[in-house]
Amino acid sequence: MRSFRYQNRNTPVHRLNPFPKLGWIISILILALVLDSPLFLLLLFLSTLPLVRAGRVGTEWRAFMKLALYLSAAIILINALVSSHGTHVLFEIPGHLPLLGAPVITLEAIIYGVAMSLRLLAIISAFALLTLTVNPDDMMLAMIKMRLPYKSVLVTSLSTRFMPTLLDDVDRITDVQRARGLELDKGKLRHRIKSRASIVTALLSNSLDRAVQVAEAMESRAFGTGRKRTFYRDISFSPADITALVFSLLPGALGIFMGLNGYGQYQYYPSLSWTSLSRGEWWLLGLMVLLIVALLPLAYLKQRVDLD
Repeated sequence: MRSFRYQNRNTPVHRLNPFPKLGWIISILILALVLDSPLFLLLLFLSTLPLVRAGRVGTEWRAFMKLALYLSAAIILINALVSSHGTHVLFEIPGHLPLLGAPVITLEAIIYGVAMSLRLLAIISAFALLTLTVNPDDMMLAMIKMRLPYKSVLVTSLSTRFMPTLLDDVDRITDVQRARGLELDKGKLRHRIKSRASIVTALLSNSLDRAVQVAEAMESRAFGTGRKRTFYRDISFSPADITALVFSLLPGALGIFMGLNGYGQYQYYPSLSWTSLSRGEWWLLGLMVLLIVALLPLAYLKQRVDLD
């Protein structure tokens, strides 16, 4: 399960200062929350792909997307069953379902679910890139430089490392149990559940041991004494980093502008609005994609400056 953790690779995206990447994530989040048009949301998602390719984290990124696709399918299905709004009825489910009654599947509900899925895919894609290309230690230093409380930053850092570490433990314990001859995937359901119980027991014991080790490490480093902390490494700012940070925030500013002026909106209920985009919206759409992808050439520029 190493796909869900930081990948240490020598790419322009990895070498980029964490602050521009944080600004880029904030911009993607603003755009995803402000925009409603399926076309805008689709291009917002596709705009994250060049940075994924440049960061050479496509395999690990696909692991995030696999999870996101399952969530997207659930969103579309649940919205189609729960929301009976819309004028274009595709079909009615016969019978009476608990809590749902007699669901009516409408085209508007499905399209709205697809749009919500695109919004989710864009957000998860951006955060996956952040997770895979930013060292957790650099992320913690960046948050401390933003004057966030040190203890809160430490808790956040430990929390982000918890799930990948837990998944690694599950894989390791499962391999050990199979090496001992324990059949985990054979037999009846009751037997498989009973076999998996040994993994849960070992996992809980291992997690408690790790918690004690972390507490001992914190105590040995005088955590909580109130003194100003020092760090082995620091994050430096160069003119290229400042330029990248400014450009990373421009898509978010554009998103706020579009939201305040009604651009990128779409009507789903009671019927879909099939009106074409205006010339101004096409220009804004192109500008949005350009500003999002602009972080990539700046990352290459930063790498070239560092090498020189």
